[in-house]
Amino acid sequence: MGSEYAVSPHQRRRALRHVQAHPGLTAHELTELLAAYDRSLFSGVLRSLRECCQVKVDDAGRIWPA
Repeated sequence: MGSEYAVSPHQRRRALRHVQAHPGLTAHELTELLAAYDRSLFSGVLRSLRECCQVKVDDAGRIWPA
């Protein structure tokens, strides 16, 4: 994993559920829907989800569950 810090399975599951609840939004739009604490972690967790092929990003930057 290329992330700066380890992402727990719990963090990945929570982020994946967030993407599943709001498919087709951009990372910025998804982040805006989160509480401040979750926002601070979301970019790293989202990167981990992409590396694990649990989400896909289309050409317009929209994020979809894989």
